[in-house]
Amino acid sequence: MLYAGVNMRRATGRAGARAISIAAALLSLGAGAALVGASCTGLPCGDGDCTDPLSHTCPWRCSRLLSPQYDYFTEHFNPRKSLMVWRGDPRDAPDCTSFNAHHWRDFYRDPKSIDRCPRCVAEPLREDRYYSVELRKGARCAHGETIGGTKIRAFMIPVAWDGSCISDVVALDPDVQDADVGVGDTEDDGPPCAASLSPADVEATWRSLVRVCERRWEFDEICWRLSTTCAPELGPGFRDCLEYHGDEERPVCPDSHPELVQAYTGVKGCSRCGAEDPIDDMNWRETTSTLTFYADEQCTQPLPTTNIIDRCFNLPSGALPRGVTATLTVERIAACEAVGGEQEGELVPGDVVSFCCGPPA
Repeated sequence: MLYAGVNMRRATGRAGARAISIAAALLSLGAGAALVGASCTGLPCGDGDCTDPLSHTCPWRCSRLLSPQYDYFTEHFNPRKSLMVWRGDPRDAPDCTSFNAHHWRDFYRDPKSIDRCPRCVAEPLREDRYYSVELRKGARCAHGETIGGTKIRAFMIPVAWDGSCISDVVALDPDVQDADVGVGDTEDDGPPCAASLSPADVEATWRSLVRVCERRWEFDEICWRLSTTCAPELGPGFRDCLEYHGDEERPVCPDSHPELVQAYTGVKGCSRCGAEDPIDDMNWRETTSTLTFYADEQCTQPLPTTNIIDRCFNLPSGALPRGVTATLTVERIAACEAVGGEQEGELVPGDVVSFCCGPPA
């Protein structure tokens, strides 16, 4: 079995300075918004400037509103999947996690010389990472799972969380004043290795790289317009882009995303890069993951927990954690071996992908 990259499971949130409530926003705005608490920060806020904090509830930024709303754009673009796109010299490509986003995929422009297949490299994933931590009411930990209950809070976990203290939460039910269970989910079903192309070979083959980063929050309806999505702030040189889904060689871009960016998927004629499935269990990574909940936002007053089963933590009666930390201990590292990158046919640029983008940050 081959694994072709890192499992792109979603993480939730990023550190801010506020708690966010769902109920008040629904009452004030109707179904067009789902969370409240973040102050007005800019576009899009209804049809103009925000007049009150409830008009714009995204803790980061709302993606550009797809306009005009003609059938062509509705059919060929998904406005709810806003991507962060960077293009430039492969040697200068930024790290997506530095801007609280996942690395989705790289594409390539301006071939230099396509005379061989880029080599494949594989690196071990050194730890499972938590992508969500939530609090539940009316639940309990038993039989290796969380039994019953309703989600009442969710901590805003940044991408590639290092386990340090986090205190910002989304309050899904602000009337509930205590929690029975804390639950953490990790990327433990992902592959033990990440496969990619050799950076030196990418630089030798292409003059320009297009790096695409993605960020989808679990709570989607937090922008004023349903056709936009909440995304992290754009890093320097990144653009807010929509992927084109259609058959035209040069698609028409909407006014909101006027610049067409096209790139190749890679070199056609090469076998796909991947990493070999470890032969036996001794080659898999082994990680222990523990959460500690706190009564305060500074993570100085730990709460006792019981029945820690499969990352489910029973909390003491009357508790409502305001902070959380994670301890990740790697006991073994996977042995990774890259496969693929062999010539299978004529070497030519691969398929062309198209993005329609706003201006760079």
